[in-house]
Amino acid sequence: MKCGRRSFTFGTMGAMAWFATNRALGSDPVREKLEGPKLDRAISDIALARASVKTLKADFTQERKMALLLTSVKSTGKLLTVTPNRLRWELLPPDDVVYWVGPEGLSYRTRSSKATLPAGGDRVARGLADMRALLGGDLGSLRERYELSGSRSANDIEIAGAAKDKTASVRGFSITLDKGLVVPLSARLLEAKADSIDIAFSNAVVNAPVDLRLMRP
Repeated sequence: MKCGRRSFTFGTMGAMAWFATNRALGSDPVREKLEGPKLDRAISDIALARASVKTLKADFTQERKMALLLTSVKSTGKLLTVTPNRLRWELLPPDDVVYWVGPEGLSYRTRSSKATLPAGGDRVARGLADMRALLGGDLGSLRERYELSGSRSANDIEIAGAAKDKTASVRGFSITLDKGLVVPLSARLLEAKADSIDIAFSNAVVNAPVDLRLMRP
């Protein structure tokens, strides 16, 4: 789904915008490469840490780079998640658009329109499940469609995925979490045609009260 500069993609969705991590895994000598049992243990530890998270709030900045147009679009916004399956992604003006992800599907609202894309289709359902896993669920569930890798430093852990299907709309992703394995620091989505979305998170708050009315269109 594409909405001009208001793109929000994962799987079948337009650009979400996740985070600024441009280093290649293992390129930093102070980082430990995670593979085999170490990677399995790290993914399991992240799932266990995330199990205690009921809500997550964070600010973010996002930059989408469009290779064909040789341009980029920068945005700011707010992330809000509520366990187990609700996510709100708000891009502030001048974008001025809100996305909701829930059991009913993907919804969005702009200044002039709103719509819901039901989660009934396989591609949509997979995209929503992948996005929830990336931001707050079990990263191990992404192994069905992505080859996972990782690295760790004293202060953070990064998990990356490369799509097994080379024709997929999302070629790969990465997410970097703080050493507590819960708070997102940055993320990156690699879209088809060499486009990319980098996201940097800040001011994250875990398990703060949330007005549940905000979590529905």
